[in-house]
Amino acid sequence: MREVMEQTGSAAARVMCPSCEARTACFAHGADAIALQQLDQAVVRRLRLEAGDYLYRIGDPFRSLYAIRCGCLKNSTRDERGREHVMGFHMMGDVVGVGGIEPHTYIFDVRAVEPSEVCEVPFDKLEELEHGVPALRHNIVKIFGRYRNRDARTQSLRREDSAEARVAGFLLDFSRRFEARGRDPATFRLPMSRADIGSYLGLSTAAVGKAFARFGERGIVKVSRRTVKVSSIEALRSLAPGRA
Repeated sequence: MREVMEQTGSAAARVMCPSCEARTACFAHGADAIALQQLDQAVVRRLRLEAGDYLYRIGDPFRSLYAIRCGCLKNSTRDERGREHVMGFHMMGDVVGVGGIEPHTYIFDVRAVEPSEVCEVPFDKLEELEHGVPALRHNIVKIFGRYRNRDARTQSLRREDSAEARVAGFLLDFSRRFEARGRDPATFRLPMSRADIGSYLGLSTAAVGKAFARFGERGIVKVSRRTVKVSSIEALRSLAPGRA
């Protein structure tokens, strides 16, 4: 069950934004003190999600974008039989909800895969702010570009015939995302299940497990439970689509 944190609105934002690790990747990146204060006032609440909680569902009216303060979320669709298809994973600093802007409804189900916190920013407030805050306007453009690029990478991964290439590309993407946030790109934790990874890549859970096992046998990557240790980024890159 999702829970609104004790502090909401601008007071909470002013206390938390300056010390928040996610500010280097979300709306606040590069903002000066005045811009931070204005952005603080646009944050209406922070939500705490437990694993499995929905942030929003397909068809819900679009009103806000959500910056992930910590944790990991997945977005998914369902087919006519009700089976879930994972479309992406989002971590600290990512912004979700972008796909709902044009249709005015959210186009994915978004759920937490582990305990997470998000900041809600109404889109109409962002539109008001971006005209007077250059850093914010620049960040919004970057966020939209990141959204489109990640979707293109997902489609590229799913077109690969080799399960190993798909899994290698997936691991490289997360390695780079952790590195961009100042984390170790060679040792990181994947909070999602292998079933979710398989759904995202268009593979069975068994195929994901076999790819991990083969990487381990070659001394490229060791996966223990959900912790990944990459021994050779170059070797992993050689297996990825397009030698990315």
